[in-house]
Amino acid sequence: MFKNYLKVTIRNIQKSRVTALINIFGLAVGMASCMLIYIFVQHELSYDKFHKNSNRILRVLTIDKALGVSNNLVGITYPPLGKALKEEFPEVKEAVRINMSGRNLVTYQDQNFYTENLVYAEPSLFTVFDFELKEGKKGHVLSTPYTAVLTETMAKKTFGEEDPIGKSITLDNQNEIEIVGIMEDVKDNSHLKFDVMVSLYPTQQDSGWVQWLDSWNSISMSTYILLDEAESQTKVDKKLEDLIRKNGVRESFNVTTQRFEEAHLQSSDILFDGLNQEKGQIGYVKTLTIVAIFVILIASINFMNLSTAQSSKRAKEVSMRKILGSNRAQLILQYIGESIFLSFLSLSLACLLVAVFGSYAALPIEGNPILFLFSQPENYMIILGGTLFLGIFSGIYPAVVLSGFQPIKIVKGKFTSGKKGVFLRRVLVVLQFAVSIGLIIGTTIVFQQLDYIKNKNLGFETDQVINLRLANQELQEKAGTLKNKLEQISGIENIAFASSMPGQGFSRRGIVPEGYSQDDDPWIVSIMSCNEDYIDLMNMEISDGRNFSPEFGAEQDGSLIINEAAAEAIGWKGDAVGKKIQIRQQDLTVIGVVKDFHFTSMRHKIEPIIINYRPEANNSMVVKIKGGNISETIAEMEEQWTTVHPALPMEYTFFDEDFGNLYQSDETFSVLIINFTWLAILIACLGLFGLASFIAEQRTKEIGIRKVLGSKISAIVVLLSSEFVRLVLISNLIAWPIAYFAMNNWLQDFEYKIDIGIGSFVIAAVLALFIALSTVSYHSIKAAWANPVNSLRSE
Repeated sequence: MFKNYLKVTIRNIQKSRVTALINIFGLAVGMASCMLIYIFVQHELSYDKFHKNSNRILRVLTIDKALGVSNNLVGITYPPLGKALKEEFPEVKEAVRINMSGRNLVTYQDQNFYTENLVYAEPSLFTVFDFELKEGKKGHVLSTPYTAVLTETMAKKTFGEEDPIGKSITLDNQNEIEIVGIMEDVKDNSHLKFDVMVSLYPTQQDSGWVQWLDSWNSISMSTYILLDEAESQTKVDKKLEDLIRKNGVRESFNVTTQRFEEAHLQSSDILFDGLNQEKGQIGYVKTLTIVAIFVILIASINFMNLSTAQSSKRAKEVSMRKILGSNRAQLILQYIGESIFLSFLSLSLACLLVAVFGSYAALPIEGNPILFLFSQPENYMIILGGTLFLGIFSGIYPAVVLSGFQPIKIVKGKFTSGKKGVFLRRVLVVLQFAVSIGLIIGTTIVFQQLDYIKNKNLGFETDQVINLRLANQELQEKAGTLKNKLEQISGIENIAFASSMPGQGFSRRGIVPEGYSQDDDPWIVSIMSCNEDYIDLMNMEISDGRNFSPEFGAEQDGSLIINEAAAEAIGWKGDAVGKKIQIRQQDLTVIGVVKDFHFTSMRHKIEPIIINYRPEANNSMVVKIKGGNISETIAEMEEQWTTVHPALPMEYTFFDEDFGNLYQSDETFSVLIINFTWLAILIACLGLFGLASFIAEQRTKEIGIRKVLGSKISAIVVLLSSEFVRLVLISNLIAWPIAYFAMNNWLQDFEYKIDIGIGSFVIAAVLALFIALSTVSYHSIKAAWANPVNSLRSE
């Protein structure tokens, strides 16, 4: 029985090859798009879920409400808080404190190289989280000062085939660290990234470190807690304020918690979040999910439209089957079966498309997307179930329409497709193009916003600036010598020192501006230090006062520069030069005001910042190189570096790339949304192309009569195309307000953003109209040029 059913299905598909091919290819492109989006969404939502207690883990955040701060939420908190939470809150079963150190020089025998993500952590790291120890005992590793755990990759890089346990490495040419454990590499879908974990615990001689761990005056520690049950978060949040107030924390600061599973996708507004470096955006996940639904909806609409449009061709088949005894239920099952069969054919093609072209989709995974997709058993059921549902959904309406034909009317030649069918097809076309126009508008606005970010005046230059990290004491001690040698290179324009670079994070510090006292609400501002060359090298502009200069001698030591945001916030706009600011009991004088510059992403408002003068070496050596042969200049820099640091590698980054990394998730989203918008338009065009063909064919006799009566070809082309133009215009009326609301909501995540103008909507309308006319014009012109005699005979 199934064999006969399959034969009938294949025969019916062969009768309408063009429609079947359009349906199969359209559904395949739609399915492939959904698969790729599903991979992206699944990967983003899977972050940190591999920990068995992920739903019971929280991270502690600090809310900074001090004057001068507009970006209030930070990813670090008080060093003693984790310990206090475990001791005083019965809901907290375990806590772990982690201090991010980042890039550090590692020395083993005669090898020198840098770690990327070194952290200091407590032994409870392996109790709270499920990072698997390959060697070493959980609860014991990291319990002794100056011990460390390495990831497998770091261990192999450091020791090769040697057994690392019991051996020692040197960090930053200072401390000997014993290796006591080896851990599996951190998974890609973990927001916690580290390659070396050093014990947080100090020795008695490390008095400064001991005081810091017990200090309620410093916000500097990442803290995670494990609850007895997930529902305890509310109880913990309610008791947090009493705990910190009891320990002397001022009213301008508070603490809260965030679910561990939300850290990756819901932290874009959190600063000082060094452990969470590859943040995603929950808004992007939701948007792409909606896009996937729209894309497959367009493909499904194509199927419905083309299937019902060719109803006249299958009318006689329906009538004969009804006359021979088939009931309506049997016919519905037959047509739904055909739809399901086509869907599974489309699935095969979709898998091939993903395998061949999926690697070009800018997905955040390694390897071929199709292998990633089918590496997880649950995806088989999701894909097969989704394909079955799509086949039923796409085929149910055509099946009901086709099975409802009355055989008597068809046999008598009185069959008409019906006004209801024509109306519904028009509604489906309008819906299809409304979705496409909405996607075009959204893509245009995303592109404009990212272009705005790239081209907005940042307040400094990023091009041809190289950042050399001076990450340890030895590098800083010899920085002056290195600077002198690099200045001899003709390709170098300028060299400066700075504590950090925009986008890499500055620290915050309490200040007391002139006119305020210690008893007033505290001021907290961002702070950095640099020498006299930095502001000129970065092409920052002094709007009032002057830059640092050695000509002023000892006076420089008590001077600082503030930005315009600081001057305005304090109330010194236009009158800041000469004012005093107290920092750590020292009065410093404002000698200049620098124009505002972006030192975080444009999702955040520019905050007040203070720039201290530090003429000697700092954490970064900033090198401005001339245009031309950049590779030759870098080669000369490496040669001079080797003369000063023969045993150390010169590691550098281009500042424009570093700063661009702030918008990595936005760039990924932009590429994905643009690609899938074009695929949605392609699918819509396929359906419109097939539909235009059937409409032109149905009106063959009418066209012949009009030509006989003297109608011009141009008039006939306009006649056949005008209906689609009207439908596209209606689609615009539907899409515009929805797209405006959605994109205006998306832009709210950015503090600095474009104004949504009419241009994006006009572009979408013109493009949609052009696509529609281009798609239907072939059939319109073909029908208009047809011989009228043949047109009349065709009926």
